[in-house]
Amino acid sequence: MLHARTWADVDLSALEHNLGVVRTRVGPETDIMLVVKADGYGHGAVPVAWHLLSHGVTALGVGDSTEALELRAAGITAPIVILGAVVRGEMEDVARGDIHVTVHSGDRVRMMQRMLAGSSMSLGLHLKVDTGLGRLGCHPDRALGIARAIQRARRLRLEGISTHLAVVEKDGGALADQQLRRFRKVLRSLDEEGLLPPWRHVHGSGGLLSTLPTAFNMVRPGLAVYGIDPHAQPDTPFVPALRWCSQIVFLKDHRRGARIGYGATWRAGRKTRVATLPVGYNDGYRFAFSNRAEVVVRGERCPVIGRVSMDYTTIDVTDVDGAEVGDTVTLLGRDGPEEIPATELATIADTIPYEILCGIGRRVRRSYQGGSP
Repeated sequence: MLHARTWADVDLSALEHNLGVVRTRVGPETDIMLVVKADGYGHGAVPVAWHLLSHGVTALGVGDSTEALELRAAGITAPIVILGAVVRGEMEDVARGDIHVTVHSGDRVRMMQRMLAGSSMSLGLHLKVDTGLGRLGCHPDRALGIARAIQRARRLRLEGISTHLAVVEKDGGALADQQLRRFRKVLRSLDEEGLLPPWRHVHGSGGLLSTLPTAFNMVRPGLAVYGIDPHAQPDTPFVPALRWCSQIVFLKDHRRGARIGYGATWRAGRKTRVATLPVGYNDGYRFAFSNRAEVVVRGERCPVIGRVSMDYTTIDVTDVDGAEVGDTVTLLGRDGPEEIPATELATIADTIPYEILCGIGRRVRRSYQGGSP
């Protein structure tokens, strides 16, 4: 991909491996809803979804209707669940695309029922219960009433019920245990009236890899399938699937004392060879990496020097033997014996690995290698 300014190589074999780890953890009877929101966490939602649907994924989880409709437009017919909120103007397109919608209140159920009145379309719903995250979802005491309303509606189907854990430690944690107790109580009340839907899902990557019981019939992994252990275990079985690269487009030798970049924030303490890379914060290579992050060139770690700008980043390649224009520069991922993990960049930027991956921009071209049919 050296014709690109900056590119990301996605290893389909690594995705398969990580999905296999998840499958081993949850067992053969549990359905997997792969979360591909935020363009598959920066890996490319459509190619990732197409590939992993043929390797055991049952359904796809997205953040909004635009993401769902893009998958449908790509020819994907598998169940798609919008995990977030759906606004009023999106409903007709979502129903036409046979996309499942998450609902959070009786008012939203009634609005959907009115919208579909006189139509031949129907809509699959997943009822979300707020057991402690405090964001979207109905109060547990109202879940049964909403489920009854969905059952009475002619054009609505209750396909799933879910909740979202606020805090998940490797050993579970008291808050997670409390949320699970609340959710199980809701499930019992629905089961007693014959309203229990086909899919019950709680756990994302953190929950399914903790010691919490996985006694539900669907999981929603995201980060783990892309190769990052949410609990940052040193002996993690997951393999990062994405390597983000750029290339050297210019080299310049600077004398000792030279200043580099906007604000002149870096000063050469010796005669220095500086390489310019055509990647910047518009591509997702964050301003916070200025004077702090490292990259890999010819198997050697090199520091980022000066401020990261919108389109360019400068690095010190003085100690890289033979560095030249056109050399590949690894920004994220493994290059020979060296690796720049997402967790390292997240620590530098005082954020989480999710944001690093999701922030990789549209100018970064994705390519796909490996994988089995």
